[in-house]
Amino acid sequence: MQLVTPLLVTLAAFAGSAHAVNFTGDVLNGVPVISFLDLANVPSQAISRYYLRVGELNGGAALHIPVMVARGTPESLEIGKKLSLSAAIHGDELNGVRVIQRIFEQLKGLVGTLNGTVISIPTVNPIGIYLNQRNYFTAGASGFLINVNRVFPGEIPPEGGNGAELLAYNIWNNIWGNKSQVDVGIDLHTPSSGGETSLWCYADFRLPYVERLAKLLQPDTLKIDVGEPGSIETTFVDNSIPAITVEMGQAKVWNVSLIDRVYDYVNRVLDDLLIIPSSSNSTTVYQPDLSKSYIVTTFHDTYATYGGFVEQLVTVDEPVTKGQPIANIRNAFGDILETILSPESGRMFQSPRDPSIEPGGSAGEIAYNSTDPECADGCIF
Repeated sequence: MQLVTPLLVTLAAFAGSAHAVNFTGDVLNGVPVISFLDLANVPSQAISRYYLRVGELNGGAALHIPVMVARGTPESLEIGKKLSLSAAIHGDELNGVRVIQRIFEQLKGLVGTLNGTVISIPTVNPIGIYLNQRNYFTAGASGFLINVNRVFPGEIPPEGGNGAELLAYNIWNNIWGNKSQVDVGIDLHTPSSGGETSLWCYADFRLPYVERLAKLLQPDTLKIDVGEPGSIETTFVDNSIPAITVEMGQAKVWNVSLIDRVYDYVNRVLDDLLIIPSSSNSTTVYQPDLSKSYIVTTFHDTYATYGGFVEQLVTVDEPVTKGQPIANIRNAFGDILETILSPESGRMFQSPRDPSIEPGGSAGEIAYNSTDPECADGCIF
């Protein structure tokens, strides 16, 4: 921590202008580079774009991530809510990128009267995007792939942090202000490459407003869950900031219908937080339509004993009964090596998109409500 203050003094000297404490003096693609975000110094009634310097790669090349801020009226910084939107912490999970882009296209016409602030990071993990896979690559020794969504709130190198942990540290401390610049968080994902679902979310109901935040999504599946340590969602929740993880479709595509649904969802949240003017003249609080939502506590994966090819017998969101065949594993000759049975009655939640499978690979994941009291706040088997 002692390294931060001298660095900021140096950066301020380079900038030599108003809001200098934010800026490094660098410009990337015509966008100013910042060392940290101070909402008090962001122009009000405007949308601002920045690059945050989050570290360096081996060889010394600087690493930056894009940041957009829609700040409303001057007084709304104190009286309005602050919403964080983030996407692509896994580099192959890209649907959320387009949601954020569309939200900020819309906010251009609303920012003059916006009663609050929206902070967004559309691409949290540029290394993963470059490599077309989920993880951050560190080059030390023979190289390591690190899940950035397990290392928040991060750590600096003098305390043992690697590149992924430094990225997380700089986002947590220098954008989200170590929780002071965010009131509510939404982290946008898809399933990992090779899996397919509809629209769903993780939500830790133990923290107030999280249940409301999740139900406003009107998801196909709502997973009550305590969250993963080191994830963006859980780090926010551990710091008493309501947040959920939204999962949309499959990796490496822009699914227009799911992007539309999540775009509408973010607008419902902006409305619910009174950041944007209500879409109707009614003073009635919006009641989510959960008629098609399956609210569950438990995910139960199934695993192939053999390598081969998956023949799916049940599609995503289709109901299943305990013991029902959900998939065959076939060898290269087409012989059935084994038939995978549903472990419980519920709904097919996630199905393999890639037909090739290795031993221990997922042949399908079932969602249901466990009767085990230990699973009241969520279980994953």
